[in-house]
Amino acid sequence: MKIHETVKDGVTIIKLGGKLISGPELVELKTAFQNTVNQDRHRKVLLDLGDVSWMDSSGLGVIVSGHTTIRRAGGEMKILNATKKIHELFIITKLITVFETFHSEAEALASFRDKA
Repeated sequence: MKIHETVKDGVTIIKLGGKLISGPELVELKTAFQNTVNQDRHRKVLLDLGDVSWMDSSGLGVIVSGHTTIRRAGGEMKILNATKKIHELFIITKLITVFETFHSEAEALASFRDKA
């Protein structure tokens, strides 16, 4: 799994690539979420899943845990570019009601500004 972070318009964009499955890489993702919360000015997170080929229950668990951590710190996390497989996984697990999802980075970034 690859993790790449950028900040755009005050939103931390965490772009993931590869397989989001159990292993040491998930600790890196969990750390990325925690680091975002620790930076007071960047509690808005856009998780880009466009290059994620597969996710297992452990990967899903880390995303849910990250979402909870960010929410408790007064922030919010949204999902960008969920593949068809991952979108179906969100539907099956009913997490589609928890995560706001987008297919356009511009729309996702605008949604954070709309709530400011």
